[in-house]
Amino acid sequence: MVKKKLIKTITKSLHGGCVIALSLAVTSQAALAQRAFDTALERASDFSSERPLKGLSLPIWGGVQLEAMQVEADHRRMEISVPVPFLPASRFHRSDYDIESAYGYARQKGGAQSLRLSLPYGLTLEAGSRIDSFGGRYNDFIGLTFRWSDLRHHHQRVAAYKGGELPPREAAPRDGQFPWLGTLGTVALIAALAGGGGGGSSSASASNNVDEAAATDGNWQLVWNDEFSGTSLDTSKWSMTDSYGRDQCFGGGNNEEQCYTTSSNNIAVVDGKLVLIARPEAGLDQGRSYTSGRVQSSGKADFTYGRFEARIKLPAGKGSWPAFWMLPTDRAYGEWPRSGEIDVMEAINLGVNGNQAVLGTLHFGTPHTYIGGQTTIADINAFNTFAVEWFPDEIRWSLNGAQYASRGQSEWFSSGAAGDPNAPFDRNFHMILNLAIGGNYPGATDGQNFPRQMEVDYVRVYQCDGASAAACK
Repeated sequence: MVKKKLIKTITKSLHGGCVIALSLAVTSQAALAQRAFDTALERASDFSSERPLKGLSLPIWGGVQLEAMQVEADHRRMEISVPVPFLPASRFHRSDYDIESAYGYARQKGGAQSLRLSLPYGLTLEAGSRIDSFGGRYNDFIGLTFRWSDLRHHHQRVAAYKGGELPPREAAPRDGQFPWLGTLGTVALIAALAGGGGGGSSSASASNNVDEAAATDGNWQLVWNDEFSGTSLDTSKWSMTDSYGRDQCFGGGNNEEQCYTTSSNNIAVVDGKLVLIARPEAGLDQGRSYTSGRVQSSGKADFTYGRFEARIKLPAGKGSWPAFWMLPTDRAYGEWPRSGEIDVMEAINLGVNGNQAVLGTLHFGTPHTYIGGQTTIADINAFNTFAVEWFPDEIRWSLNGAQYASRGQSEWFSSGAAGDPNAPFDRNFHMILNLAIGGNYPGATDGQNFPRQMEVDYVRVYQCDGASAAACK
């Protein structure tokens, strides 16, 4: 047993050292790549804006290469690569795209970063992640590829062998020395990849410091749920008015185009599902053009910490903004966003131009600050399960049981509770399900494919039965 623990400790130490060394090298190149981006954008006006440009060498520094660039009226795309010190035949790649909506309101942003190591026989080892609009990682990947054209020389040698003696293979000019740097660099890369991964978190999880035994001493217990098995909304669990008593045509502070109602035309329970329906309608207050549905649990289901889960089928279309989210019940730290907001799931313009993204976000602080992550839905026409696991020092998001993002308490703060590391996410929050239409974020709707509906199969809340709220990590 002692021997196993010693081996485990040594392995962790070696892995940690390799990861630190590789991280330092990659981090320095990531900064260099960002500087290259800035320089390339300054030079963008020197190039044609109507065609992609590839393989251009920028006269900057450190072997920076402009791999691709496309700049047009409503979008830009660029990829930069820089060499990585101490890792021969390797380069750090960073790509970025920025798309402006047709209405001039919102911009879709994202990109990717990866480390590519060129190996013999045309093989390329690549590991990296996509970058969401918040600058956070998600959808980590690793792959080994090869280019068929690099095998041409091998084929020539085989052909020569068929006609006579196999010619000697040319050796790389290494002066008889073993390639220590290349070997150590490859070992570091493999070690980092073996221990990496993780659901797209852009911050280190606080659970890394939790003792392994303590991390498994609790289980999630179902404490509240609605399976929508009746024929109408259960008003002992949900209200159809605004959480804070604001007007039904308030617009959410985002100039949204809907008025929420309590009508069965907008809120219905059908075949075991809650259905929130958005419909065009004239003559509404505040110049709104649509009615829609919203339910919330303030005063009826309020919780601090736990797992919050819903299985939902989302509507598609320009201007659609369905959400499953949470607001503080008592606003102890002040008005929004000082008392916080937890967005379990938001989908903006789903299905438009192939968009399959869903977002998970935290809002807090003065000035307003938001952090989170995003992932993509494989089938936007199917039911998907969205969940948040809310601990005192960490909040995690998952899609269909797979974690895709995590944020720790070192990243959030409360302007109304200086010195409280858990605030504002340490008070009772209630749940909200709604289907918004239009507004500043998604842009105006195109008026197509109405009525649109958001279907909710169930909502479930779990709390940990362990010694502490963090015992279910």
